[in-house]
Amino acid sequence: MSRLLSLIGLFLLVITFNTQSQEVKTIDEKGLSNLLKNRDGSILFINFWATWCVPCREEFPDIVKLAKNFPKVEYVAVSLDHPDEIKSKIEPFLKKMKAPFNNYVAKFKDDQVLIEMINKDWNGAIPATAIYSSNGKEVGFYPKKMSYTELEKELKKVIK
Repeated sequence: MSRLLSLIGLFLLVITFNTQSQEVKTIDEKGLSNLLKNRDGSILFINFWATWCVPCREEFPDIVKLAKNFPKVEYVAVSLDHPDEIKSKIEPFLKKMKAPFNNYVAKFKDDQVLIEMINKDWNGAIPATAIYSSNGKEVGFYPKKMSYTELEKELKKVIK
């Protein structure tokens, strides 16, 4: 009986974890600034995407796989969909992808502010991925769709 209760508890914990990680919050200038600055010794992999972007949707499963294969890295996905599409589009996509990381939707006063915070040379095209070292320094910026192999190669350059 205690073994059955333990299994039920573990099952509920897994369900709770998966549900929480697919919850989407808004992120603004202050939130992104805190995320980029407060590294606490962990590498940050941040991907900018949208549900309407076909290359983004094609790349996303590789990011999920990367997160599972390199769990010590902090993964964040920032959707550039409209914040009012969280329940109708963003969360259903993330649930389907089983995204095991923090997810946000951008809520900036101006897209240019987001662009300048991430990379001044970025034209705003997505998908785009930025990798930050454990001390918060941007060590890679990739404004294009990347394969799993390409993503893994770039991440391994930072992981020591």
